Amino acid sequence: METLSGIGILVGFAVLMIGAWRKINLLVVTLVVSGIIAIFSGMGIAETWAGPYMAGFTNFAGRYLLLFAFGAVFGKVLEDSGAGWRLANTIANKAGDKYSIFAFCAITLILLYGGVSIFVIVFFLLPIGKSLFKRLRIPWAYFPGIAMIGTIPPVGILPGSLQILNIIPTNYFGTDLLAAPIVGILASIVYCVMAYFYIKFIMKNSEKNFDLSEFDNIASVDLNEDELEKIAPNAVLSIIPIITALVLINLLKLDIVIGLIIASIVGMVLFNTAMKDKFKTVNDGIVNGIMPLVYVSVVVGVARTVEAAPFFEVMKDVLLNSNIPGLLKVVSVTSVFSAMTGSSSGSMTMILELFGGDFLAWGYHPELLHRLISTSSLGFDSLPWNSVVVVFFSLSGVSYAKGYKHVFMTTVVMSLIAAGFIMLISPIFY
Repeated sequence: METLSGIGILVGFAVLMIGAWRKINLLVVTLVVSGIIAIFSGMGIAETWAGPYMAGFTNFAGRYLLLFAFGAVFGKVLEDSGAGWRLANTIANKAGDKYSIFAFCAITLILLYGGVSIFVIVFFLLPIGKSLFKRLRIPWAYFPGIAMIGTIPPVGILPGSLQILNIIPTNYFGTDLLAAPIVGILASIVYCVMAYFYIKFIMKNSEKNFDLSEFDNIASVDLNEDELEKIAPNAVLSIIPIITALVLINLLKLDIVIGLIIASIVGMVLFNTAMKDKFKTVNDGIVNGIMPLVYVSVVVGVARTVEAAPFFEVMKDVLLNSNIPGLLKVVSVTSVFSAMTGSSSGSMTMILELFGGDFLAWGYHPELLHRLISTSSLGFDSLPWNSVVVVFFSLSGVSYAKGYKHVFMTTVVMSLIAAGFIMLISPIFY
């Protein structure tokens, strides 16, 4: 039965990977995956769905419902008021041509660090990027790879970030958002230095590869810049809610949900004239937060199904007792699950549910595990079926054939090098 169960898990994860690649609804895919594992493991399908699958789903959804909902509300306040656009536009305009590409990356980093969703930020980046890349004669095929540079440090490497990937480990390891501050900051610097030299490297061939016609493939962006210029708050006001959230949560150690609610209220007060319908903003924000919560929760449901399968203990023994150093084992396990799910948050919750206790039992400092897992989960999650990657390519109109190699370098390769750097320096601090 253990052998059959193992085959079922392999087949299930293959289906999960294909489903993510083909953009099939994740609820449907995970139900199918759980059903496959149940059949091969001698468990009833209905009992598995109602038992471990639903237990994983409800436990995660119940724990993170308010966080996802009000995190999305906060992002929606910055979006609807035009504050997010104002910050992005101001940074891009003030940088000048010499530093404009690096400022372009900084836009994403700052907004993401403050808790804004990447699915909101991409709509600011497209029009700014289009104008910038045209003016500097940078091939549009470089856009996804360069734009996604700013998504890596604030999501999982940089301490203090309000992104979900930096929040999830706090509930498993008892850490806070500033976990492993020195290690995280140094790894972020290493990542940014690599990104700087990579941009300089690809710019050597930018004029040769420039094709003006590529800009015609950009999907229409629902962003009225003339209207935003009139109603959006100035840059100083625009950044106050982000600073408020960061101070309340990281320095004053306020509960994350309460901090986000207060920051959202501060934003609505400051942006009163810019926001036409505050109730709609709140409603839309909550709706925007529910779907990502469901998608991560169903992946946790699969993790619980795997845990209930007879082969799990065998698989766990192989993964945890392989003859490689412990921290490398942590990175390896994280990378495998990230590749399978195409989701850093989904893979992280699955890993922490299944192996978090074992990682702690090895004696590693909780803060080190927090930062290492959140960093390494960013690597192989950025394969072509990752939802963020798909959004960037779909909206920019860039073909995978021309642009993905740059995304692979800036997201997969550089993230894993950053994780390797954390492992390298960890003995100094832990």
